[in-house]
Amino acid sequence: MSSATPRGPIETTPAYYPGCSLDGLGKAYEISCQQVLDRLGLSLDRIVDYNCCGATEVKNLSEDVSVALPARNLALARTMGRQQVVAACNGCVYSLTRANDAVADPATRERINATLERGGAPAYDGAASVQHVLEFVYRRAGPERVRAAVRRPLEGLTIAPYYGCLYTRPKRYTGVGKTPGTDDPEHPHFLDELLAACGARVLTDFSAKTICCGGGHALSDLDVSVAFSASILNEAKRAGADLVATICPLGQINIENHLDRIRAEYGDEVVRPVAYFTQLMSLAFGASLREARLADNFSRPDLFLRSRGFS
Repeated sequence: MSSATPRGPIETTPAYYPGCSLDGLGKAYEISCQQVLDRLGLSLDRIVDYNCCGATEVKNLSEDVSVALPARNLALARTMGRQQVVAACNGCVYSLTRANDAVADPATRERINATLERGGAPAYDGAASVQHVLEFVYRRAGPERVRAAVRRPLEGLTIAPYYGCLYTRPKRYTGVGKTPGTDDPEHPHFLDELLAACGARVLTDFSAKTICCGGGHALSDLDVSVAFSASILNEAKRAGADLVATICPLGQINIENHLDRIRAEYGDEVVRPVAYFTQLMSLAFGASLREARLADNFSRPDLFLRSRGFS
């Protein structure tokens, strides 16, 4: 069986798993992520020849495939000599951490590694740790370093921080609230603090910050999916938010993809521009609206921000 023993010592630069979304509809997220990392002097090493993590759907068809897909990516990170893996998608973090939980059982790990071997992939030793890029930025840089990097504060903007449901759940997989240095599982605050360090007024008590966006229901029950997305925007309106900041491409795309139906059912006044948190941080660090790719978003936060004096 092929081995996943790292070549040389573990490096301090984590491996980066982009996943499908950041190479597709979430490209603006990846580009703005890189801008933020560059400005803060942080680096990640991209995993080459990665595959889809299986998201949350594959487990309904095959439990072993749902573990083998993310395990292959973790094995590739280990062959790079990396123990830490960073992903920017909540669904990807879920899949990767779920695979770690599964292969902690020796019998499962042996079975999954046999599957990987048949596909020509390295075996996975179960030793990689996974974190969201939000956690990575918060823990490696923190609010003070972010504040020092700001060139154009997000003053005058009131932002609703939307973490989504899979950032802190389930704790058994994510380790949030259990592993030292992780976010609060019930009242996450990493995003709140980073955006506040950029000069924005952040709605820290935003009651919809960890509810589901309905993305998992988008194909099976569109009405339910729209209702979930609308509840986030309705709460943002009630709380007085100018924009909603997201950390997950599924949450971002699911909310934005339903805007026409939300307008029709709840009124145009409910709709708020939605942007990735890295786009807003990049803007605060001095990038233009174009450079931060804010025109890529269906909700066109660039038009709103231009009306507030940003260019």
